[in-house]
Amino acid sequence: MAQGAVIWFTGVPASGKSTIAGKVQERLQARGLPVENLDADEVRQNLSPNLGYTAEARDENTKRLAWMGMLLSKYGANVLVAAVSPLRYHRDRAREYCPRFVEVSVVASLETCKQRDPKGLYARGERGEINDIAGWHMPYEESENGEVVINTEQISPDEAADLVMAKLEELGYLASSDREQPYSADEEQQVAERLEGLGYM
Repeated sequence: MAQGAVIWFTGVPASGKSTIAGKVQERLQARGLPVENLDADEVRQNLSPNLGYTAEARDENTKRLAWMGMLLSKYGANVLVAAVSPLRYHRDRAREYCPRFVEVSVVASLETCKQRDPKGLYARGERGEINDIAGWHMPYEESENGEVVINTEQISPDEAADLVMAKLEELGYLASSDREQPYSADEEQQVAERLEGLGYM
């Protein structure tokens, strides 16, 4: 069984991580490939509801996500992880855990993220209800060695997903979608000659 890839989407809240991960999930499923989407918020809610948002809690949550990604990919699933994972250490640790690892840095300005604010986090921050938003109240370390960098103010989610899929193909983690048949013309000719020599044609 071929090992799956772990695609780790990092970025500040509302940068577009989950949206792009969902688009990549659709593309992988369309190819008939096994895929698991580990959204950090959903995993936290269902498996670690008592974890807060301190530095220690964020560290523990990203460690659990990396471990789950490693286990699932070991058995052939392509794993999508959308997690702020604000420190490079979080992503580097996940890379160490997962042999086929792709870091996708999802970028958008603080102003744009505040305007999007799908979960109301920034609105709560503006009201002084919370003060633990990465990239605003708390540090967020930009990616230094990510395989893909996506600015969601410049391209659409579909275009972003296409970039991720292209990188997976480039790295050899996915077969190229440009190849409509499993063999080239020369390879097909060699197979035909071999079969004919064996008396099957």
